[in-house]
Amino acid sequence: MVGTNTTTTDHAHTPRKALLIRNAAAYDFGGAERFVVYLAEQLGQNGWEAIVVSAHAKIKTLASERHVAYVKGWWWSRQDWHGWRTALTPLYLLWQTVLCVWYIQLILRLKPDVVHPQSKDDFIAATLAARLLKKRIIWTDHADLKYIYRNVRVPFKNPIGKLVRWYSRYASAITAVSKSERQLIGTALGASPPKTYQVIYNGIVDHAVAPYKRAPGDVGAFIFCATSRLVTAKGIGELIKAFKRTAKDKNMRLWLLGEGPEEAAFKRLAEGDPHIVFWGFPANSLSMVKSADVFVHPSYHEGFSLSIIEASMLQKPIIACNVGGNPEIITDNETGLLVPPKDAIFLSIAMQKLAEDTALRTRLASAARTNYEHNYRFDVIVKNNFIPVYEKR
Repeated sequence: MVGTNTTTTDHAHTPRKALLIRNAAAYDFGGAERFVVYLAEQLGQNGWEAIVVSAHAKIKTLASERHVAYVKGWWWSRQDWHGWRTALTPLYLLWQTVLCVWYIQLILRLKPDVVHPQSKDDFIAATLAARLLKKRIIWTDHADLKYIYRNVRVPFKNPIGKLVRWYSRYASAITAVSKSERQLIGTALGASPPKTYQVIYNGIVDHAVAPYKRAPGDVGAFIFCATSRLVTAKGIGELIKAFKRTAKDKNMRLWLLGEGPEEAAFKRLAEGDPHIVFWGFPANSLSMVKSADVFVHPSYHEGFSLSIIEASMLQKPIIACNVGGNPEIITDNETGLLVPPKDAIFLSIAMQKLAEDTALRTRLASAARTNYEHNYRFDVIVKNNFIPVYEKR
């Protein structure tokens, strides 16, 4: 059942309509998952009717909270079809056939002008359905295609990646979240991506955020904060080690905001340290980032980090790893500090540096905010970049 989008516009004509499709594992709830809801919101402010299609419970919750129309989609949690699982490709094709039929009935019922898939299964099934029904097709890659296209040039390997590449020709535009991601797609393809692949950065709509009221024991503490899935590739292990090295007997805290399959392992690594707090994924995560002193993003790889943009909007000093799209957002020692990935010592040095230098924190925080205002306001990005892509003929 489609929820009600309460956004109103001044347009007298019937608004054009877009289906925004995103699916992911249940524990994934990062920028890519929030993106579809925020995009739907901004499209509504610009005369479009947008409907989010997803099987993800947290996307549904966010859509409901922000009064964005939502349809419960179909998604198969089995996503690994490599190695011996390649032999099961006929089963995957059967699944894609069923999913395509489901999308055909959805498109016939909702009559969108644009179909905008943003996840692997949907790149195939939703694209085929939209193609058959002559709808405009836009893809957004949230740092997935570089993996999906791996070995597509090798005979008899990755047949599903080959299928995704085949259907990519039907997309009028494929937006990558960073220059780094577009380049990595080209590496996987063995050539520069076609002109349909273009970079449109993600962003955040500017809004006031009240800081979280710290507990009495935290009022005078220096607090580092990270928002992330709790998995190895997000650098959580290195962050815990770096914090222990930095904090020692100092009055410091590490707030970890996020969930994930390796949470128990990270808690064991923290060894019950009461100054390392696992908050899960609180609804007021931005308020908690606002209340912290430094935002840390130690991921091993990153397409384009919405968390860094959020911290920039909140005028926080930022430490991030020099990977993926991060250096496209952060200029080292100007709008934040960049450190090598997988290195707890370098991360600890940066944390210690910001903890001790108030003037540096103030300068980096101010520059991060200015950078956000000039480059990453999502209302401007949608109006100037996404809507022209939707409307281009």
